[in-house]
Amino acid sequence: MLNDFERKILRIIVNYAGQRRRVPRMDELENKTGRSKAFIHESLLELERRQHILWENKSTLEGILILQAWEQAPQPIRKSQPAGDAVKYFTEY
Repeated sequence: MLNDFERKILRIIVNYAGQRRRVPRMDELENKTGRSKAFIHESLLELERRQHILWENKSTLEGILILQAWEQAPQPIRKSQPAGDAVKYFTEY
């Protein structure tokens, strides 16, 4: 599960890519987040480790590719109901 800042960085990158057709520069990320380059760099590495982005050339942000724009929510475990209950609902209520 991503922490709040990693989620924020991912949303900024996705929105930039969608609206401006490019990935934000480091100075733009600093302005948008109010965090240091080192902290942003660590968060980008974590996003890559969790396979949300692909970042081959670590010297520039231009080559970042978005692999997964959203964090996958854990799927709830559902108990299956007997088929008779569904039919009963529509016929009796």
